[in-house]
Amino acid sequence: MEGEVAISGHFFNVMVRGFHNHLNLPSSFCEKLKDENSKRAILKSRIGKWKIDVCRNGEGIIRFENGWPQFVRDHGLSIEDFVVFEHTGDFHFNISIFDHTACEKEFPVESKKEHQENSKRESDKANVTFYHTRNPHFFLTMKPSFALKTPGVHIPVEFVRSVNLSQKSSITLMDPQGREWPVKLRLQTKSRLRARMYSGWHDFYVSNELKNGDVCVFELNSTSPRCTTALFNVQISRATV
Repeated sequence: MEGEVAISGHFFNVMVRGFHNHLNLPSSFCEKLKDENSKRAILKSRIGKWKIDVCRNGEGIIRFENGWPQFVRDHGLSIEDFVVFEHTGDFHFNISIFDHTACEKEFPVESKKEHQENSKRESDKANVTFYHTRNPHFFLTMKPSFALKTPGVHIPVEFVRSVNLSQKSSITLMDPQGREWPVKLRLQTKSRLRARMYSGWHDFYVSNELKNGDVCVFELNSTSPRCTTALFNVQISRATV
């Protein structure tokens, strides 16, 4: 139908300082919608729908403004939460929210409602990355301890269970340049399940010049023929300075 926006895609936002009052959409996504003049977006989560005012700056970047602060409050968003946006067309978005452990947040059903609210602008920008994937994946926000050679980096337990990662003995990380990095996988299953990447992780970290606040998306390659090794495609979102 004429006038409809049929562009689909996903992007995620890592909540950093300044996210409470507005949200800039990724430039690559904005470019796809450069001919769309909608003034309002609809965000739909598991607890309801929110109407969000939309504006563009001089560089064509789309920003969520009025209504966004209410969405933030109603979902209890905090620093290091992940918000995944699925654009279904005509500025309608399905929303999934994950906390800093990469577990999806739960919300009470009785809080379902529809919101619209005015708010002020601020100049702080949030860190946004555009990506497409339907494969199993998890997020990690880089911390100072991740730069150390030991003790390694823990993988979210929920992800380990969901893909049966305990059946693997090692991991291969493929970085955005297509380079492969073999990484040892250490599992603990006695008192409670734990999994972490250790030997090989530091080389990956240093060679990709990762820094505190950067976000890595680890996407499992489910079609990999390697029996004992899990292959992950890694996308990197650089922290906003």
